[in-house]
Amino acid sequence: MKAPISRTLARLFCDNSLSRSLSLGITATFCAMILLLGVFHYSQLYHSALDQLEKSSARRFQRLADTLSLPIWNVDYDTVNRIISIAAESNIAVRIQVEEPDGTLIAKKSSDASIRADKTISSDIYHNHQHIGKVTTDLSFAAFKKKQQQQLINYLFTIGILLLTILILTHQLLALYLKKPLAQLSQMIDQLRTGTYPEHYPKLRTREIQHIALNFKEMARQVSLREAELTQINTQLNEHIRERKHVEYQLLTSQEQFSLIAASTMDGILDRYLGQDVLLYTPRWKELLGYTDAELTNHLSVWLEKVHPDDLKKVTALANGEKYDASGRIELEYRVKHKDGEYRWFLGRAQIIKDQSEEPYRIVGIFSDITLKKRVEQRLLSTKEMLKNIINCMPSLIVGVTRQMTVTLWNDTIEDRTGIITTNAEGKRFSQIIPELTFLEQHIEKSFETLTPIHVPKFTSIRKGVLVTYDIIIFPVNIGNDHVAVLRIDDISERLRMEERIIQAEKMASISGLAAGMAHEINNPLGGILQGVQNIQRRFSIDLAPNIHIAKQLNLSLDKVNEYMEQREIFGLLDGVSECGKRAASIIANMLEFCRGSDTKLIPCNIHCIIDKSIELAANDYHLKTQQNFNQIKIIREFDKNVSQLSCAPQEIEQVLLNLLKNAAQAFASAVPTIENPKIVITTQQTASGVMITIADNGPGMGEDVRKRIFEPFYTTKPVGDGTGLGLSVSYYIITNNHSGTISVTAAQNQGATFTVCLPHAM
Repeated sequence: MKAPISRTLARLFCDNSLSRSLSLGITATFCAMILLLGVFHYSQLYHSALDQLEKSSARRFQRLADTLSLPIWNVDYDTVNRIISIAAESNIAVRIQVEEPDGTLIAKKSSDASIRADKTISSDIYHNHQHIGKVTTDLSFAAFKKKQQQQLINYLFTIGILLLTILILTHQLLALYLKKPLAQLSQMIDQLRTGTYPEHYPKLRTREIQHIALNFKEMARQVSLREAELTQINTQLNEHIRERKHVEYQLLTSQEQFSLIAASTMDGILDRYLGQDVLLYTPRWKELLGYTDAELTNHLSVWLEKVHPDDLKKVTALANGEKYDASGRIELEYRVKHKDGEYRWFLGRAQIIKDQSEEPYRIVGIFSDITLKKRVEQRLLSTKEMLKNIINCMPSLIVGVTRQMTVTLWNDTIEDRTGIITTNAEGKRFSQIIPELTFLEQHIEKSFETLTPIHVPKFTSIRKGVLVTYDIIIFPVNIGNDHVAVLRIDDISERLRMEERIIQAEKMASISGLAAGMAHEINNPLGGILQGVQNIQRRFSIDLAPNIHIAKQLNLSLDKVNEYMEQREIFGLLDGVSECGKRAASIIANMLEFCRGSDTKLIPCNIHCIIDKSIELAANDYHLKTQQNFNQIKIIREFDKNVSQLSCAPQEIEQVLLNLLKNAAQAFASAVPTIENPKIVITTQQTASGVMITIADNGPGMGEDVRKRIFEPFYTTKPVGDGTGLGLSVSYYIITNNHSGTISVTAAQNQGATFTVCLPHAM
């Protein structure tokens, strides 16, 4: 029995076979796993047993202290010795000694002084809660550890026998089910290698190896068939050699045809092997440059020296096989110098050819003269640029809209007006960019349907707080099979304001005649009224001799008469009549000033000095002091240092500026709620035609209906008795008639007002 086992083990460890490798591998894996599990299990058991031993020993020798308490109390040291002798009989207690509290030794017992203690336990001895001594015990677990080592050896020996048995059984099974079938397969492979194709194959035990054997059988059959095919292919190859010779003959014929085509084509053909300076041109390429075939040598340098300097870099890259796409193609436009000295445009299309290792080695290209095409394109670009410049130079807002209501055209004027650049506008929906003109989409649709222009007159909108009026025309334009609507949007706000000024001038002209007649008719009786009131006041004076003389004749007291007049407030009534008469006289004087012809003499003046004087007069005006403290208004001067002298009547310009400042101050005084931080900004600016003066305030402003009528005579928004309505109309007359200038106002409700006065250059 021992001999077969030894032979099996010899084969197992000496035979270099698959079954040996698998057996050893499986056994080694099992051994490692079982060994690790055994060691882990043994370690757990060992520590658990040691822990229990330590705990039981501690409890046992703790009870020893309680047992010794009574003999020590009775000073019965013989009993103490007997007790510790009995306790020392344990195989773990190597030394026990009992001491008094002061350290005096009472009793001691040692089993073996050479054994090293693993643990020492000390316990105090008490009797009736009185400390009477201490017992110290040295413990050794050597016997326990020795016993555990013997158990470990037995455990490992058992595991070794078990693993050896597993190894032998595994080897026998692998030899039966793996080694023998593989040996049979190896024999079959050797037969195939020598060219022998057996007709019968052994039936193997395992399904997988049997499947491999069947595959080898099929492979042998396929190899046999392949040999027959190779024989047939060899026969066919000889036939192909004969056909190839025929193809080579046809290739020579094709080359002749290509040469004829190259000679007759309108394009030049180039062929170059990379790394060589020689270029193979067709004569046609040289003809395109005005040369004969003999006038130009076939060298790369000859070609490159005629290329335009701006195109030389990219043409050099083309010739060197650089910057080609993934397919090895390139298309390039460049200029080459003609024999007549003019540069001609060429379109080069080249293909790079690679060898078997995918390395480029050759370039073949075709070059076409596209000079005429480029000239046409340049003219088209020039025309397109001219049209673009025309559209961008137009003062109108030009927008192109497709049927899908997306923007395709956006000129510079609307770009400046909206702040939206062309690239951000194109492709966006029209209503998204200009939401206030969304209603135009229905008109655009109608224009597409009818193919006729549509006019949308006088559309009013608010832009930056200012009322703006637009005149819009929609033109449908055909572009191929599609339609585009072109919107021309004109800002007619200034034109409408000009029309208002013309209407205002006509009103002023028609009213001036009526005002002049009324002034003359009223002035005479008004003079009589004022003179009569003045005479009545003089007749009651106590200082005039005629009054005193008449009073004495009538036996009257002038003091009593004056006292009566004061008690009855007659003098106040007379003062009121006089004041109203003077006010009426002032109104008539303004009307006459408004109606009379101008004989004003214009002299060169410094407009900044006139403005400063007008501000000083406004600050000292009586009415301004009673209604608005002018010093509380912040005056901001923004004067242009380049402003030249003006030809004007300084007193009249002061009157105009004073009226504007008074109106601004009164507007601040009447504003509800009160304007915080009121300010007036006075700006001067040199223009091409003269000087522009701007007076802007942050007051309550005015509505559109008030703005249109503000220069009309006798039109006022002040309460009755606070104004005549002639201040701004007289100012309008002074600027437009006497100085050939313009005055206008821009205002909105609760957004302040801005008056703009334009005066011509100095003489």
